[in-house]
Amino acid sequence: MTSDQISDRNFDDLAHRFRDRIYGGLKGDIRLAVLNRDLAPLLADAGSLKVVDAGGGQGQFAMDLAQGGHRVYLADISAQMLAQAAEQLARRQLQERVTLLQRPLQELPQIPELQGADLVICHAVLEWLAQPKQAVEQLRDLLKPGGYLSLTFYNRRALEFRLLQRGSFRQLDRNIESGNWGGHPGSLTPRNPLLLEWVQDWLAQAGLTVVAHSGIRCFHDFMTPAIREKLPAAAIVGKELEYSREDPYRQLARYVHLLCRL
Repeated sequence: MTSDQISDRNFDDLAHRFRDRIYGGLKGDIRLAVLNRDLAPLLADAGSLKVVDAGGGQGQFAMDLAQGGHRVYLADISAQMLAQAAEQLARRQLQERVTLLQRPLQELPQIPELQGADLVICHAVLEWLAQPKQAVEQLRDLLKPGGYLSLTFYNRRALEFRLLQRGSFRQLDRNIESGNWGGHPGSLTPRNPLLLEWVQDWLAQAGLTVVAHSGIRCFHDFMTPAIREKLPAAAIVGKELEYSREDPYRQLARYVHLLCRL
């Protein structure tokens, strides 16, 4: 392993928390609704695509693509995440369409069978890496000409706004000065949340063009639990979709989704 890979985050210790808090429930419903909407034009008449999910964890979205007839390669460094993905594959009988690989993102361009992908997925990974800009270039190298990259990342602006809301000015200043935004060791808050302008610049330098830009959880996380519990989940998902491409709402979303083309 390189020093960069050693410092990247492995989620063996938090696999179950990711399943329950990120993939499951209303947060997961919003995430899937935005991703499905943004990718629908690509998937509608594409036939069977070759899909690489880099840092795909438990592979919820990738398995939905496999269910739709696409060939999926799901890679992650976490054995626990992949074990949970294997359970889902067996349950959904998708073993013939999905290949699991315990490999870091940085090594994927070196694997011949992953070359020339129609679609590369990298969701909620960059913010946990030591060198996210380099990772964008490595993801680009997996794509065939005209291929697509579906990229989501934790939005630093949303974290800044949350700290401002709480009056945690000293913590905000410390985070900005240190460059470390992560919480305690078991926290799901990444140490390196990203700014949209950084990622847009990395993509442009890598020769990728953004064709869709959405926010994921534009207002959900700012609602009080009491208000959320009074509303139908479908109504919240619907409004999230409605405002997910509108500024200033998507600028404060917890995650940003960029669909890019090579």
